Amino acid sequence: MSVAETALFNPGLFLSEADLPADCIPLPDLLILNQPIASFYVFSRLWNHTNYRICADGGANRLYDMFDGALEAQREAYLPDAIHGDLDSLRDDVRAYYAALGVEVSQDPDQYSTDFGKAMNKISSKHASTTSQRETLILGTLAGRVDQGLGLLHEMIREETRDPLLRLWLFSESSLSFILRSTHNVIRGTASSGLFTENVGLVPVFGPAVITTSGLEWDVMDWETQMGHQVSTSNHIVAEEVHVQANAPILFTVERAPLNAGATVRAWK
Repeated sequence: MSVAETALFNPGLFLSEADLPADCIPLPDLLILNQPIASFYVFSRLWNHTNYRICADGGANRLYDMFDGALEAQREAYLPDAIHGDLDSLRDDVRAYYAALGVEVSQDPDQYSTDFGKAMNKISSKHASTTSQRETLILGTLAGRVDQGLGLLHEMIREETRDPLLRLWLFSESSLSFILRSTHNVIRGTASSGLFTENVGLVPVFGPAVITTSGLEWDVMDWETQMGHQVSTSNHIVAEEVHVQANAPILFTVERAPLNAGATVRAWK
């Protein structure tokens, strides 16, 4: 993507109850990491908007365990296409359950890559001939161990750098995070969808950047941002479109509104 192009983002598409637009081809992939799944309702909406679903090693444990108790009858309706990784975290009972139902279980013993990287390689192999933009939704977390959270951000920028056609969306316990590249970025629909709060951060975790914004309560122009210096966290979205011009990749993170069974979410102003 050249700097002259505009990158469009519509974060609400994947959390909406409505079908994805007809031009969303190919459908996104879903990567489930070995971290607690905080909300079945968020999970199920992501699942319904994706075509290929893969668990990174112990992510299969998390998927299986989510259906303990009241949801147990639904477990068989949510079978992943594959479980992939070094398989050192996959429980025997979980492996046996999914394998018996035809789920592919494959092992990559490489100790120089993480289960995230292994799973992404498997996803990429499914799209070897794809020449259009593709999306991967990641169900994970930035909470817990700090080193693992930072490592996940590192792997996200690595994967997007390797494949300019790839866009990653990280759905954590309370936020949605994605990478804005060195271009004019337009984020649409966070207010009207009712799926997000106004709280947003633009964090230069990948290195120093200069940004210009519009649509935020505290907009900036040609603003130098760098970890250890000045960073736009705890900002507020005040417009239907947010524009961010950046000369280097930055992390855009927006807080999700609560999403529960039967809940009605309303747009804020």
